[in-house]
Amino acid sequence: MSIKTYDIPYFLGINQAGGENSLSSRFAIDAVNMDTEGGRLRVADGFYKLNAIPVPGNGRIELLSSLKTASGEIPVVMSGGKLYALISNRWELMHTASRQDTNVTCDAAMVRIGSTDCLVIADGQNQLIKFDGESVSAFGSAEGCSNVPVSFLTMYRGRLFAAGDPENPDRLYYSVLPGSGRTVEDWGYVEASPAVEGGHTEVGSIGGDPIVAIKALSNQLLIFKKNSLYRLIGDRPSNYTIEHIDADMPTTRHTSIAVYGDMLYFVTRDGLYYYNGVTVRPCPDMRLIKSIMARAELAKCRAVIVGSRLYFNYTSGMDDEMMVYDLEERKYMRRNGFDISELAAIGGKLIMINRKRILYEFGDSTSYDGEPIEAFWRTPYTDLGDKAAIKSPRMLYLRGRGDGIKVEIELDGKKSAYYAPLKKAGGGEVTELPVFNEGRCLGLTFSNVNGGFFELTGGAELEMGLRRRTE
Repeated sequence: MSIKTYDIPYFLGINQAGGENSLSSRFAIDAVNMDTEGGRLRVADGFYKLNAIPVPGNGRIELLSSLKTASGEIPVVMSGGKLYALISNRWELMHTASRQDTNVTCDAAMVRIGSTDCLVIADGQNQLIKFDGESVSAFGSAEGCSNVPVSFLTMYRGRLFAAGDPENPDRLYYSVLPGSGRTVEDWGYVEASPAVEGGHTEVGSIGGDPIVAIKALSNQLLIFKKNSLYRLIGDRPSNYTIEHIDADMPTTRHTSIAVYGDMLYFVTRDGLYYYNGVTVRPCPDMRLIKSIMARAELAKCRAVIVGSRLYFNYTSGMDDEMMVYDLEERKYMRRNGFDISELAAIGGKLIMINRKRILYEFGDSTSYDGEPIEAFWRTPYTDLGDKAAIKSPRMLYLRGRGDGIKVEIELDGKKSAYYAPLKKAGGGEVTELPVFNEGRCLGLTFSNVNGGFFELTGGAELEMGLRRRTE
C-alpha cells in the first residue's frame, strides 16, 4: 500500500464547465454562501438593517436608487407609483404618480439642472419627474419637447438620453447640451447653434424590435433592442452616427446591465456577456455556472457592481438567489437563504430590499439580519486519475479559525460526516481530523455548523492509503 495526499492548495470558485473528474481541486462543483478572497475559504458576510422602518404600502417595488449629494446619498424607492425618500431615517412620501398599468419599467439618472443636482426618474407612463433632495417636480415641458413618457435614461457626453416611449418604441431622445442658460430639460432645436441642440432619432427599421435599454460608455452610447444591438458615436447631433453591431446575442433587460470602468456586462439566460468596445461576446468563463443558469429565471434580475464584484439576482425554482462574480479574479460564488425585491449600489455598498420592504446593507455581519447563514463548499467527485486504486482516507489536515467545521467525505456514494473544532482566533496551527472508510471515487464537502462562522487558510490536505485489489 502506498500513501497519497489529495491536496487543495487554495480555494477558487464554482466550476460546472466540464466533468467533475477532470476538474482541479481548487474549484467547487457547487458552493453556497462562501467567500474565497485571497484563496481562503470562509463563510460569506451577511447583511443587517440599514433602516428598521419598512417602505410604506404594499405595492410592487419598482425602483431602488439614490440621490447623490455632497453630504451623502439619499435612498429613494418607487413602489406602486409612490416615490419615497429615506430622510432622517424615515420614509417620506415625495410624489404619487398615476398608474394605468402596474407592470411599469422604471429607471433613474443623476443630472445637473442649472446648479442643482437632481435624480430624474422615468416610469414609462408619465412625464419624467426630478427629485432635488427636498421636493419632487415635473421634469421638462411640452415647449421643450421633453414631456414624453419614457422608460430608460442615461447621461452621455453631457446630454441626457432617453428611450422607451410606448408610442415610439424605436425612438432615441437627446437633450440640448447644457450651458448659456440651456439645461437637459430642453430636448428641442436650437436654431442659433445646431451643435448644441436636442432632438430625437429612430434606431433600426424592423418592427417588433423595441429599445429595451440604453447605457453610456466614455466614447459611445449602446442601444439595446429586443433582438439587436446598436451604438451611437459622436459628440454632437451633426456627427452622430448610429451603427448596427452584428452580434448574435440573447436578449437582456435594462436592470441586468452594469458598467465596470469602461467595460459593460449584462446578464442573459445563457449567462454573463460583455461588450469589448467593438462587439458583444460571452464571458469566457460563462460556462462555469452553466448548471445554475440553466434553471435560473431572470424576470427580476438586477445587476449591480460594487468595488470589483458584480452581483446579480435570479430565481431558482421558488427561491431567490444571488450570484457574485469577481471581476478581477474571474470567479463565481452563489448566495441564497434570503429573498430579494431590489438591489442597488448606494454609498459604495450593496443595498437590498426584501419582501418585508426593509432596506439592508451587505457587509460585516455573521448572519442574515439574525437568521443563520447556511454555507457549504463541495469539491469535484473524482477518482484522482487512478480508477483501479482503492482510496483509504486517514487524516485531514486543516488550518483555520471559527466556530468549527463539518466535513463530509463521500466514497463510492457512501457519505461519512466528521466535525473539526477550530480556535476562535489565530488559525496558524494545523488541525488534524482522523477520517475513515474507503472507495475508488472521492468527494469532500466543507460546511458550517448551525450557521456558525469558519475560515480556512492555506488550503486543505487529505492523507490516504492507496491499494489494488491484488494487495
